[in-house]
Amino acid sequence: MNFIIGEQVSILNETGSYKVIGIESTYLVIEDEHGFDRNVPRTMIAKSKPVITRNIVLKDHDKKLSDGGRKRKDMVPCIDLHIESLLDADHHMSSFDKLNLQVKTFREFINLNLSKRKTKVLVIHGIGEGRLKSEIASLLNRPGYDIHDANYSPVGVGASYIEIILSRAEPI
Repeated sequence: MNFIIGEQVSILNETGSYKVIGIESTYLVIEDEHGFDRNVPRTMIAKSKPVITRNIVLKDHDKKLSDGGRKRKDMVPCIDLHIESLLDADHHMSSFDKLNLQVKTFREFINLNLSKRKTKVLVIHGIGEGRLKSEIASLLNRPGYDIHDANYSPVGVGASYIEIILSRAEPI
């Protein structure tokens, strides 16, 4: 095999990038990527060919990417249960009716994500006195659901991560 000075080569059974810097009758003088010279027998050297990458087709490429490059399907579903985000005007509802609406919305959200086979959801319930959070915790006090505090506000914990174990969880 004929070699040319400056040519990129590989050494059999070794990794790395090498360049031919000298040619002798039975061996080549090569330089590695760190600048060290080495004499290697010609029988242990193979020519390197560059890989042309301009015509590569990406399989299963998701064109819908969110900010930061994460795929949208990997994002954790989130719901805000603040009454202001559920209704436009709430002045005519009692506190009991507001809580019932929030619990009903939470149940629908959990059941929807359970049917979509999601394993984590984020629920923003607010800091408040904790009545809504305790209702959510009592609803999830069954096999297949684990609830953890999530940081939502610097003042306190106003959100919860809920892990759904699909093999054991049932709709609520």
